Amino acid sequence: MLREEGLVLRALLLLYSVLGGKLNAKLWTQELEVRGDFKYVVVDGKYVKLRGGRRGVLLIALGLTDHGVRAVLDVVLTREEDVVSYWDLLVRLWRRYNLTLVVADGVKALDEAISRSGIKVARQTCLVHLKRRVDRRVRVLLDLLLSLAESVPTRGSPLLSYLLAPRELWPLLRSNNLAESFNSLLERRRFGKCHSPWRILQIARAIALNYNLSTCYLIIVIILQEPLFLRDMIKYIQ
Repeated sequence: MLREEGLVLRALLLLYSVLGGKLNAKLWTQELEVRGDFKYVVVDGKYVKLRGGRRGVLLIALGLTDHGVRAVLDVVLTREEDVVSYWDLLVRLWRRYNLTLVVADGVKALDEAISRSGIKVARQTCLVHLKRRVDRRVRVLLDLLLSLAESVPTRGSPLLSYLLAPRELWPLLRSNNLAESFNSLLERRRFGKCHSPWRILQIARAIALNYNLSTCYLIIVIILQEPLFLRDMIKYIQ
């Protein structure tokens, strides 16, 4: 329990630093440390302005377990969405988790990174982005195809790789909306042009830590509200 308390303390101190607290921020630039059997990863990129008129990309990896537990697994800042950046992100995640599926929009650099890395992981194309690029008739046919595939699960296609996951996770893995919803949290925090790359990464990771803590708190509340859990607790107290 001491390890978990330490992680929470460091997360709170990092948030305090980002909000203006007078801390030595260099002491609190840490990696995101998330435990769990995260098999499914949703990846997305967000462009940000850097000091000196440059711009970079925040690559966000949000993980899911078979039980629907979600958490931001990693946030990295790169110059662009290229093969090297995605390769580095994939290897970092592969070393920590048992990856089976990666969900993202149609970025070719990610596909190339998966191929070069040699990591055995399925690739799911974001169906929401795909539907936006086609006309109405194609969307109708695509919906029909997905309906038939889900009634008799067929795997192997980048359009249907989400069928590898439990059925209750299918709506979450058909698109990269999970990662985009986290991006909306970043949108609320306007990054100024005077921010250094290090500072932007620190702020983004602080938001990720807050997101993970909030998700953990929500799960605890749901468990505590379960009738069976309450009944067992009453028996234990008695």
